[in-house]
Amino acid sequence: MVVVSTGACSSLNGALNAERIEGDIRYLHALPKTAGSLLEVSQSDGAIAISLATMREMGLMFIVVDPQVESDLAVASSVSHAAREAGLFVVALVAQTAEPSSDGRMHECDLLRAFDSVIALRAAWPEAQPFACNIIRHISGGLKVAPPVCTDLADVQGILGGAIVTVGVGEAEGPPSTGERGRAWDAAALAILDVGRVDVAAATGVIVAIAGSHSVRLSEISRVTHQVGDLVESADALVIPTVHVEASAPDGFRVLLLVARCFDVRL
Repeated sequence: MVVVSTGACSSLNGALNAERIEGDIRYLHALPKTAGSLLEVSQSDGAIAISLATMREMGLMFIVVDPQVESDLAVASSVSHAAREAGLFVVALVAQTAEPSSDGRMHECDLLRAFDSVIALRAAWPEAQPFACNIIRHISGGLKVAPPVCTDLADVQGILGGAIVTVGVGEAEGPPSTGERGRAWDAAALAILDVGRVDVAAATGVIVAIAGSHSVRLSEISRVTHQVGDLVESADALVIPTVHVEASAPDGFRVLLLVARCFDVRL
């Protein structure tokens, strides 16, 4: 996995490093000189150019975008174009000031022409930084991207490709759920409320990202996945769980929903 930040969002890489997110992740800071297949990145001792063609095996690239800064958006679009040409699946994490209006939705659809998928963070930068960190942590911890067999990555591409994605988060404490209700149900209910039942119902796909300690049970994973899936109206929608287990995590249950809705952005 590759995480790329631009000037307006340069603090992200430091935050991710500080949180010690596990996995095979490369953190890069793109510079305006990026062009063609070369990604111009900054390092402590200056700038170097990296060929994106050498990153194809990484599979997935996140680019954090502040659309309020036109120069950063231009750099991010240039990086995305080169990365997609190199065979990476590029997801934009887009900061914004509020829940998108109809005009905001149109702007996000425009962004889909530059990126494979757009995840709306529902906050301006730098307030959006914790949302971005959580999404990257869940995806990197829950997915095993290991080409040439990329079943998990293929599922992510199938759900997020061509989609605008809204995010919902829910947490609940307590021991493993043994009945119909419990921490898993409560966490999922809060995440659904955070996204909105209407958006979940209209989804073309959902990634149910679950995180917790080693106390997470298969029955809880199944229950939460069905709890979300039962709300989705489309029979063709794919609802899949990913699980990120942290040995040092408190005895609780966290659900992050990535609710995708595909849009046709062809001219």
